[in-house]
Amino acid sequence: MSSEPTSPDREAEKTARETVPAAAQQSRASERNESSKSSKSSESPHQFAQAVSASMSANMRRTANGDVDVLHAIGGWRGLVESSLPAVAFLVLFTVTKELNLSLIAALVAAAAFTLIRLVQGSKLVSALTGLVGVAICAFAAYRTGNASDYFVVGFWTNGLYSLGYLVSMAVRWPITGLIFGVIRGEGLTWRKNPVRVRQYMLATWIITILMLLRLAVQMPLYFANAVEALGATRLIMGLPLYALGVWLAWRVSAPGEASAGEASPGEAAEARDAEEAEAPETANSADSAEGSENR
Repeated sequence: MSSEPTSPDREAEKTARETVPAAAQQSRASERNESSKSSKSSESPHQFAQAVSASMSANMRRTANGDVDVLHAIGGWRGLVESSLPAVAFLVLFTVTKELNLSLIAALVAAAAFTLIRLVQGSKLVSALTGLVGVAICAFAAYRTGNASDYFVVGFWTNGLYSLGYLVSMAVRWPITGLIFGVIRGEGLTWRKNPVRVRQYMLATWIITILMLLRLAVQMPLYFANAVEALGATRLIMGLPLYALGVWLAWRVSAPGEASAGEASPGEAAEARDAEEAEAPETANSADSAEGSENR
């Protein structure tokens, strides 16, 4: 004789059957949540890098022959003049007159004139005031101490901070030149998956970093020697002209090598796919018409 399960036994079995699926569902839900958190945590740095990359490459573009537009990178001839003329006015007047206040006024007047021209031409207020604010900070530093060499001291801090940023970017293997050049080359951030491209962009970033550190190595001894004329001259020579040279060199050394020369960039690949898709219906129509003529 078979004994039937008692009522408590049946209830226990029912509870067990209900508990197992519920536990499995909770386990799957927990796994999905962990997976979602993991994917979000991995996407956050990637999205941040994309935003930084797009922002930093805003002033970069390519020429018709595919090289980096160095003149555009430094703001064109206008940017070169606007950034150099206030320092030239300060240096020339101080060299001739040795009057610090007069030299500072000349630099501020030159910067203010460029700002006014930009505002009249409809430039945004922030971009128009940027140059004036920079010159005003330099002038204040020199006026506060009464030392003409302090007009150039702000540039030391700027170069130092930029150099530190470039070094940090290489330490975490997100070289800044890769973030900038990757956008205008159509690579985006795909270069990070290629160890060769990472090394190329690391080298390019080193070039810019070394040039910035070279400025400090040459100019800081002149600052401590209070050689205002020599400091001002080297500041002009090693300013935008040296930066433009660095950008060009960094672009050249980070150019895709022969191994990837035959590979189309993501933008070119997309254009090729669009062209193939556009040609596919035409090819099919031609084949259909040819087949129809043969049948006739």
